[in-house]
Order: sequence, then C-alpha cells, then structure tokens
Amino acid sequence: MKILRKLVIIPVIISIIASMLTVFAAATPVLAFGAATVDVPVLNLRAGPSQSHTILTRLTEGDIIVVLERTNNDWFMINFHGTVGYVSAQFLREILTAENFSALGTITGSRVNVRARPNLTSNVLGAYNERTVMTVIGINNGWYKVTHDGITGYVRSDFMDIISGYRPSSPTRIEAAVGSGSYHANAALGREIAEYALGYLGSRYVYGGASPAGFDCSGFVTYVLRNFGISVTRNASGQYRDNGYLIDKADLYPGDLVFFSSNGHRSVTHVGIYIGDNEFVHSSTSTTGVIISRLDSANYTRTWFGAKRVI
Repeated sequence: MKILRKLVIIPVIISIIASMLTVFAAATPVLAFGAATVDVPVLNLRAGPSQSHTILTRLTEGDIIVVLERTNNDWFMINFHGTVGYVSAQFLREILTAENFSALGTITGSRVNVRARPNLTSNVLGAYNERTVMTVIGINNGWYKVTHDGITGYVRSDFMDIISGYRPSSPTRIEAAVGSGSYHANAALGREIAEYALGYLGSRYVYGGASPAGFDCSGFVTYVLRNFGISVTRNASGQYRDNGYLIDKADLYPGDLVFFSSNGHRSVTHVGIYIGDNEFVHSSTSTTGVIISRLDSANYTRTWFGAKRVI
C-alpha cells in the first residue's frame, strides 16, 4: 500500500514542478529581435497571431515597431508605443537586428546596467532602478541604445519596456516654453511626462477608456502618470479634489494637470496635461481624439477651473 501511494504521489509532484517551470518560462521577459517598418497605409495590431483576434490599435505606413518575437512565418509579436500585440509579417519591411528609431523606455528590473556596447562584457556606465524612464534611440541585436543622465549606452531589451513613441518636435516645444524663472524640484520628470503624453497624439477618444486602444480625458491622464509610477484618482473631478497641490496658472510647468468646467464652474468636467507655451495635450472628443489645445483659446479661457502639480 505504501509503495502504491508513493507511485501515485511521484507523478503528482513531477506535474507540479513541470507546471511551475512552465509558468516561470512564460513570465521570462522577451529579448527583442530588432525593429521593422510598417509598409502599408494601415496595419492592424491584434491581440493574437490571427485575423480573428481583437484589434488593439492601428499602425500607419512608416511607423517603426520593435520586433519581440517571430511567432511563425506569418506573424510577429511586437511593441508599438507601449502596446504589445501581433502584426502580419508580410506588411513589414526593413526587418533588422540593428536599427535607429526614437521612443521612450522604462527600466523593468532592479539595478539594471547601462553598458558602453551591446554586450555583457563591455564597461558599465551606470545602474538604474525600476521605472527609470530613458530616451531610446535604437536597437542592436536585442539591446536598446539609450541616452540618459548625459550618457549614451545600451540596455538589454528584456530589462526595458518601450512605453511611448517619441515625437522629435516635442522636446523643442517643451524646452522653448520653459523660462529661466520657471522651475521646480521635479522639473525634469515633468518634461518627461509631457513628452511621453505627446507620444499618443492622434489616439482615439473612448468614453471610459484608459489604454492606447482609446482614452477619455481622465483615463489619458491616469495612463500617462501610471507609466511614471504616479497613481491618481480615475475621474477628472477626483483628480482635482484628491491629487497633488494647487498652483497658479502663471506657474504652470510641463507635466502639470490643467482642469476645466463646462457646467458653469460648478465642478470639474475635463482635464489635460500641460506641455508648455500655453498649450496642453488631452483626449478631447470622439471626433478629435488626443490633441494639443491652447489655454488662451476662447473655449479654454472661459472654462478654466484650475491647475495642480502631482510630482
């Protein structure tokens, strides 16, 4: 009887261990292959490797995506502006292990090394903690080429997530808008938040949405800030009531939240992220999606409610 019991227990133990190994393997971060360019006017990014899966977002010709894995001859698992999904390989060109492109990335491990070259034997230029945001300027055989803290180096792609497309014009707009007297302790982070938010220009407006598949105004703010480890209340009125501290309109800095009221100033009804030069980025309406607007326009001057700093 004891022998029979042992014979029953052993397969169960083996099964449990195999399951644990499977889970561990599934959780292992993916080392990116390289980059590729969209070669058709519109390309669907889907939740799985077939036409039957849900469309997460749509890519346009010339977009550069990060290739995480080649599922089969027909589909790639890719990352585009922080959205991971699958695209048909036949609609891509320039599928390269080394490629220049612009994006924002965030460190996903603890004390992750930035190295001088894309290999494990080169000099360590610095070590950074989880959620550190860096500018990505390319990929080379599974390593992201990054710039941060005045250095240029390489981070293994399985220790970094691409979180946004980087708009080359946005830093110029933001830097030009910052006067020498406009500064606060977390100014650099504020600029990074504004730049990150600009990466979603053109995204769809979806009521109740809080992902790149579609945003409402407060969902957009929640999503952007969450990528920097900042938690805020989900709705616009709650963000004004609960988060950060009040600042004057004259003291606005990139990354600050701006609030509006369309009901006679009885309550907050809309929110956006200030980017400088009297402009803010926000998920506006189902017609426009995520756009840039001016604070001094007639509509936003009339509906202005206040501003808060959450960093």
